[in-house]
Amino acid sequence: MNARCMRWFLVGLLLFLIFAAILSGPKTIGASVTWSDGDYRFAGGTDPWSLIFAALIFASYLTLMMAEPAESGEALPGVFRRFVAFWIDFVLAMLVCAPVFGILVALREWQRTGAFQWFFERGTPAPGDLSLSIVGSLVIFVVLAFYYAIPLTRRRPSPGACITGYQVVSDEDGALALGEAMRRTMLGIFALCVWPLTLFIARDRKRGKIWPDRACRTRAVLLGRG
Repeated sequence: MNARCMRWFLVGLLLFLIFAAILSGPKTIGASVTWSDGDYRFAGGTDPWSLIFAALIFASYLTLMMAEPAESGEALPGVFRRFVAFWIDFVLAMLVCAPVFGILVALREWQRTGAFQWFFERGTPAPGDLSLSIVGSLVIFVVLAFYYAIPLTRRRPSPGACITGYQVVSDEDGALALGEAMRRTMLGIFALCVWPLTLFIARDRKRGKIWPDRACRTRAVLLGRG
C-alpha cells in the first residue's frame, strides 16, 4: 500500500470521527482554566471513547508514515487544499493530544482527591493548576510541530494533505532533514497566519510554490500513483 492508497481510508476515518462527535455532543477534553471577575474554574479530563479515537488516529498516522511513498504528480498551483489540509491535520492532532493530556490531568486530580473521575470541574484553585496548563500547552505545541514536520522527513503527505490529495517535497523530489522540516513547518504556520499576503508574496503557481517553499526549496505536488 502506498501513501496515495491511504487517502480514502483517511477520508472514511475523518467522516467517522465527525459522525461520532455529533452523536456524543460537545465535551471538554484535556484541561481548561479560567479566572474572570473573581470566578475561578478549572475543568479537565477525558473519556474512554476519546482515548480509543486517539489510538486509532495515531495508528493511522504511523501507517501512513510507513507506507510506500507516492510518486510526485503535477505541481499544485492553488492554496485552498493547503488551507483545508492544515485544519484537518490540526483537528486530528488535537484529537490525539487532548485526550492523552486529559487522562494525565484526571490521574493527577485522582491523586489529589482520592476519587477518580473521567471528567471533573471545580471552582477552587489547587497547587499546580497554572503550571500544569502551561506545561501542557507547551508539550502540545511541540507535538504539533513534530506532527507536521515528520511527514516532510519521510517524503509522505500528512494525513490532511493525503485526504486533499497532495504532498510537499523538496525541489530534488526527496525528503527533508528534521531541522529543515521544522523550519518549513514554522514558516508554513506563519504563512497561514498572514494568509492574505501569502496569496501574493513570491508565489509561483506553475511550480507549486508559496514563499515558505521558496525559502526552504520545497514545492507542493499532487499525489501520484507510486
